[in-house]
Amino acid sequence: MKAKSDISPEAVSRRLTTEFVGRNFLYYPSVTSTMDVARKAAREGAKEGTVIVAEEQTVGRARLGRTWINPPGVLATSIILRPEMSQLIRLSMIGSLATSRCIEKATGLKTTIKWPNDVLVKGKKISGILLESALRGQSVDWAVIGIGINVNFDPRAYPEIADIATSLSVELGKHVSPLDILVHLLVETEQLYLALRRGEPVYQVWRDKLETLGKTIHVKTGNDNIDNIEKGYAESVDEDGALMLRRSDGSLARILAGEVTLRT
Repeated sequence: MKAKSDISPEAVSRRLTTEFVGRNFLYYPSVTSTMDVARKAAREGAKEGTVIVAEEQTVGRARLGRTWINPPGVLATSIILRPEMSQLIRLSMIGSLATSRCIEKATGLKTTIKWPNDVLVKGKKISGILLESALRGQSVDWAVIGIGINVNFDPRAYPEIADIATSLSVELGKHVSPLDILVHLLVETEQLYLALRRGEPVYQVWRDKLETLGKTIHVKTGNDNIDNIEKGYAESVDEDGALMLRRSDGSLARILAGEVTLRT
């Protein structure tokens, strides 16, 4: 039986300590995609910090055009922000780092980040991040950070992700409060976003959580229909979050986005 959710606008409002993130809060038990709702709201002028939450998406999306498996128990959150142009590329860092911190603070589980923004527990994916934005002239009109966290479902029931994904309930062996996870997530997101706006080097903290660096890897760029693979040693990342990959011929490739696998 599906466990009853403890998320409601009233419950979130009572627990939230943020200045603006989550103060305008839209909750849906089920929705096609929180990103679709957020995109429409952003275009219509929604305030910065508006949050859209669902515990089931029927048409969830992941990076590189892939589908995000989102049965009940996967917490889907989209956060509308209006950053400066120079801050836009770093929102992916904010999303993954906020997710990592919220899981650790709410559950005690240790997390790492797989470049560029997958959050892992014990080497398995527990969260993914999606970023969308729109420009108006030379400035950012709006940006949305989409975050999906596997809270209370068992990935082992889904053959396509059984070997690569986990959830908070699987790792802890008990039901986890989605409200606890959400409140921590919104607080961490606001704190990191404000630090970014102050010019603090958020990327250094994000870099220190990366489990990809120091490994020999394959990086697939593009989408599932394009076979473009770089191979090499994950040497470092720069301030924009780009991966610096040392090829076997000694040249250095700068990669902004892609799917990483360990090289065997």
